[in-house]
Amino acid sequence: MSKIENIDGIGKVTFVKSKRSKNLRISIKPFHGVVVTMPYYMSYKASRRFLNLKKEWIVKNLSEIKSKEVGRTVFDENTEFKTNLHALKIIREGGEKLKTKLINGLIIIKIPIEFDVYSEDTQKFIRKSIEESWRVEAKETLPQRTQELAAKHGFAYNKVSIRNTVTRWGSCSYQNNISFSLHLLRLPIELQDYVILHELAHTKEKNHQAPFWKLLDSVMEGKAKTLDKQVKKYSTRIY
Repeated sequence: MSKIENIDGIGKVTFVKSKRSKNLRISIKPFHGVVVTMPYYMSYKASRRFLNLKKEWIVKNLSEIKSKEVGRTVFDENTEFKTNLHALKIIREGGEKLKTKLINGLIIIKIPIEFDVYSEDTQKFIRKSIEESWRVEAKETLPQRTQELAAKHGFAYNKVSIRNTVTRWGSCSYQNNISFSLHLLRLPIELQDYVILHELAHTKEKNHQAPFWKLLDSVMEGKAKTLDKQVKKYSTRIY
């Protein structure tokens, strides 16, 4: 159950009532704005009161999020965009449907002349095509790189899977199954390796307490915290 309200000094806020939620939680994400998740029994009045108490924090973070949203690419025929293994090529031609294919190191997207390249539907199609190329590349490269780094540093894991997640770059389950977001390929190679080693370290240390960082530092030449800060400058949602 959810509803949207305009709150003075904040703007649009989405209130979500959840039977699973035990506490009120405020989240701010690119292109989603402010979302208040609240226990099902809690009143909207109480949630608004809590929201106003956090207004200064919300406004500050909204400003940072908006600055990141500006960095989102708007694709057209002149856009230069590359993945690790492919370059984007947008072609205008006759026809009635949007088409895409991966061939010879290119993501070729054909857009009918009558279509508006800047429309929401066309932009979504282009992004979906790019993400599918990342999926192909991720399956070709990330499991192999994980195996190489695990062998080099003495880690053992169960399996690697690739998902189109936008909440985190990677995760490691208690069964030592490792999952990576296909968006990981947008990071520089050094940061890709950092994320892989971060998840491999979780095969031995399941939390982020001091022993985890000591272990990660031992395989990253003492640069774990520095690289972690660099990763935080990127967003899984914006490219």
